[in-house]
Amino acid sequence: IEDSYYDMLGAINHMINLGYEKIHLQGHSLGSTKTVYTYNKLQKENNIKVLEKIKSIILLSLVDIPSIMNYFIKQSGLDIIKITQEKIENDELDYIINTKVPFLPLVSVKTFLKYYKNNETFDFAKYKKDNFQFEILNNIKVPLYMRWGNVNELIELPAEELVKLMNEKIKNDKKDINFIDGATHNYRGKEEILAEEILKFIQNVD
Repeated sequence: IEDSYYDMLGAINHMINLGYEKIHLQGHSLGSTKTVYTYNKLQKENNIKVLEKIKSIILLSLVDIPSIMNYFIKQSGLDIIKITQEKIENDELDYIINTKVPFLPLVSVKTFLKYYKNNETFDFAKYKKDNFQFEILNNIKVPLYMRWGNVNELIELPAEELVKLMNEKIKNDKKDINFIDGATHNYRGKEEILAEEILKFIQNVD
């Protein structure tokens, strides 16, 4: 995730060099995590040149990565933690583990540790943690669009509850937070509805 910042910054700078004045950053699932991470790093670096061009943030199915990792690891039937510890002891950080986790099936020990344990830089979507204030998401100063599905979505609480929670916790006065009824994590079969919603959102951004 940390390295993806340079990919996104390079793409944004390329668009700026081509003359684009209005840039909307959109991410899906892990891409949403990368989008939030990138935007916040731009703020920390006070990159005004780029920030002034970003007109909205669009997050589709933002996942609480550490939480969902724990859930899938328990379901995998493998003692992934034991495997990881053995490889660390043998200094085999590049060993590829078949975690059987849907969004991270084949990963190196190093990458697995980043998502599972050493995740402080992107652990900002703790939906189930009591009184969590979502400070990183509340650092987003531009209009914010967030959507989830409510069928086989990678969240550990009903979409209705998550949407209610996020509407209460996110202070952005130009937020549009909801779910698409009948949509899965990949929005298959609901692509046109999602596209129409996003287009309407973008058109209403100043």
